[in-house]
Amino acid sequence: MKRLLFIIALVCMQVVSSFAQGPTSRVNTEKVKMYRQPGIGGEVMRLLGPEDEIIVMRKQNHEWSLVQIDGEAGYVLNSYLKAKKAKKATAAKTPVAPNKSAKL
Repeated sequence: MKRLLFIIALVCMQVVSSFAQGPTSRVNTEKVKMYRQPGIGGEVMRLLGPEDEIIVMRKQNHEWSLVQIDGEAGYVLNSYLKAKKAKKATAAKTPVAPNKSAKL
């Protein structure tokens, strides 16, 4: 019984964490450093490239954001982040019938 409750709790945590993720983003140049702490003097965890899709967890301050990639969290300078562009909503175009005037 305890094992079943534990498994249910783990599944619930996974579901909640998947809904709690922030918007996805990418970096705007090659070799962007992801740091363990906000600040350029800290440990570099990995290098990011424009092909990497990252999740922005939260904006730490005007300079840094906490991001996640492949389950690993770290900090990236905001100036290197670009938001993923949303698709533009297009209105359905309805064909316009030519104006026919009745002959009198």
